[in-house]
Amino acid sequence: MVQLFIFLTIVCANGVIAQTLQGKVLATDTREPIAAASIFLSNTSIGTIANDKGEFTIARFPAGRFDVVISSIGYETQIITVNSTQLPQLLTVTLQPKAKQLQEVILEPHDANGWAKWGDFFIENFIGKTAFATQCTFKNKNIIKFRFNKKQNTLKAFADEPLVIQNQALGYVLRYELKLFEYDFTKRTLYYQGYPLFEEMTAKRPSITKRWAKNRQEAYYGSLMHFMRCLYRNKIVEQGYELRKIIRVPNQEKIRVKQLYKSFELKGTSTIDVNVMRGDSSTYYQRILQEPDSKDFLINKILPSDSVAYAINTTTAALEFTDYLQVTYTKKREPLEYYKSIGKRFGDNALVSELSLPNKTGVAVLANGSYYEGLNLMTSLFWAWWEKAATLLPLDYWPSKK
Repeated sequence: MVQLFIFLTIVCANGVIAQTLQGKVLATDTREPIAAASIFLSNTSIGTIANDKGEFTIARFPAGRFDVVISSIGYETQIITVNSTQLPQLLTVTLQPKAKQLQEVILEPHDANGWAKWGDFFIENFIGKTAFATQCTFKNKNIIKFRFNKKQNTLKAFADEPLVIQNQALGYVLRYELKLFEYDFTKRTLYYQGYPLFEEMTAKRPSITKRWAKNRQEAYYGSLMHFMRCLYRNKIVEQGYELRKIIRVPNQEKIRVKQLYKSFELKGTSTIDVNVMRGDSSTYYQRILQEPDSKDFLINKILPSDSVAYAINTTTAALEFTDYLQVTYTKKREPLEYYKSIGKRFGDNALVSELSLPNKTGVAVLANGSYYEGLNLMTSLFWAWWEKAATLLPLDYWPSKK
């Protein structure tokens, strides 16, 4: 990229006069107010409940752009993106009854024994396998439904109510509006999307409060949110991150072997004539077929920040790159649970993750670490294992200064 990274104007909540978001929630069909509707800013601990007239107020709307989530039992959830620089005088929201959704469920029924079949798999991929995950309790797992598509070899999970997870490791009760959970067993890829609300738990002893603060910092440093905040402020190098380029190319030898097998199958031959295969052994071909479809070549040269990031405007940065990006966080080491999960021997390695942009377009990043076009950003290696509900932190979390 030829564009230089321009240091952005950082807009922090502490330096901006608090603003107020007021609104009203109505039913689409009757235009009657919906009392007790839930209104919150996604991925924060900021939320409120509508009164008997459907009215609500968020008194301290933080700086930045947020997804405002409005929901109520029996209605479809409404998501409205609101920017603190352009708050409406009165936000009127109408919610649609869920009758249409119920018809869709009938047309595509869920697995009656879904939790027995897929419950453990869902917990491992949604809550995680970290040490923090063992301290999480699912309060309403019975509301989750599963659909397995044998033809596409995919698993989907959905829920009509927010998932409630008590995280004793970080001191939050997480209420998660699940919008998408899909695992592709063929590609071994997971997509999940939702709108979380964090509720602070009350500690019975000061020692518990200290433990929560320590664990939150452990979850924060080296996380994707930490990386995005560093990228926004052009502090990637100072904070201990190293960026390297990865070029992924097709495995041409595997393609050649597959084509040879296919040509012999068309001739009605079940085995490959070793002589025809230029003297290579059948064992060699079996080994090639076990290799991945592509090969990675790491360019072992640290990239400058301005090669992957630049300023869109005074409040927004962009992350954009070609091929794949290796991100190494040098100030922490991979935990033992990570090695157990991937089936490798424990070592003393820094945190290594990979990023890719499936849609080949950039991702917008804000000062609080939030980023948009989320389905266009795919993680692998450490972040794919770490970034789960058990380690999730709200956007209004900031670690204490050391």
